[in-house]
Amino acid sequence: MRLMARCVLARKRARVLPHVQARHGYAAAPMKAWMTAIFLCLVPVQGFAASPAAMEPLPVLVLGMPPLPGDESIRARLKACILLGDLTCVVDQYLLLKNIGQVPGWLVSFQNAFAAASRKAGECERVAKTIHEGLTRLGQRPEYLRFSVEGNVQLLGFNEVSNGVVVRTHQLATIGNHWAVKLGDKVIDAYTGLAGLPLSEYVTRLTTASTSRVVYEVVPAL
Repeated sequence: MRLMARCVLARKRARVLPHVQARHGYAAAPMKAWMTAIFLCLVPVQGFAASPAAMEPLPVLVLGMPPLPGDESIRARLKACILLGDLTCVVDQYLLLKNIGQVPGWLVSFQNAFAAASRKAGECERVAKTIHEGLTRLGQRPEYLRFSVEGNVQLLGFNEVSNGVVVRTHQLATIGNHWAVKLGDKVIDAYTGLAGLPLSEYVTRLTTASTSRVVYEVVPAL
């Protein structure tokens, strides 16, 4: 309605009366009026709902809608929870999907994979297997990622960042290998949480000696 009103207003402002046209030579005024109206109709109104900048991310929109009857609606909401990295939401939607009241053991293990106790060197392989199994059971297609240090020093660290500042460096490995899970273009492990990080950003968070370098590859199994 706001857009239509603006178009009508533009046409009224641009119109010149016939006797004024004849007196002052505004022969082209009607054409200018239509061109002005068309141009203004094509210009989006500021704050209009169709603006891409105002659109919410798809997972947020899915979760914002009331659930519909049937498994497909619940599955869509479950996937949205996974994409947002919301563990509580994942558990709730899974229980609703399966119509069960108790959290199964594998899902409890999946939750624990992101706990603080899992964030220490030597735990990454077990954690990666648990996350991979959990995501597979939740209908996703995860892959394993292996990060390796090449060089004389085999230490590997991960920078925890808050508001663009490194607040802590975690030690991932002492013998040069770290395993994580890849889901789409994201890397997921105990340090990233279920939300994960884009692979390119994850790599920039890894630290090692200046004489060494980090390489990575997708592996079929651990």
